[in-house]
Amino acid sequence: MQSERGRAAAEIGKSICVAAVVTLAAVLVFALFVKLFSIGSTAVAAVNQVIKALAVFVGCIVCLRPGRCLLKGALSGLGVIVLTYFLFAIIAGSISFGWSNVLDWLFGAAVGAVSGLVAGYVRGKS
Repeated sequence: MQSERGRAAAEIGKSICVAAVVTLAAVLVFALFVKLFSIGSTAVAAVNQVIKALAVFVGCIVCLRPGRCLLKGALSGLGVIVLTYFLFAIIAGSISFGWSNVLDWLFGAAVGAVSGLVAGYVRGKS
């Protein structure tokens, strides 16, 4: 029988994977739109944040079960942001670190915490 920590880690890992796949797919579709419609660079940053937030939300809703959802959601959000940062850094071929990364991690953790609470509430009802 798997321990409670093991189940929570599995839920968080699944949530991170689902959210990373959703992020990559959405960014690819958005890149196509940017190419086709010449969208300005100011809109790109805002849309990327929305994509990340929605991906974290989808990952939490799909994978997290009730019980410590705030913590599991925050860890999922943080994990997604860190994973996608490194994935996109590998694609771009360069890694740069600054305060914007720290703010991005805090944003991911906050969105994940809220998404985890919503997931716990929704899945606890059914």
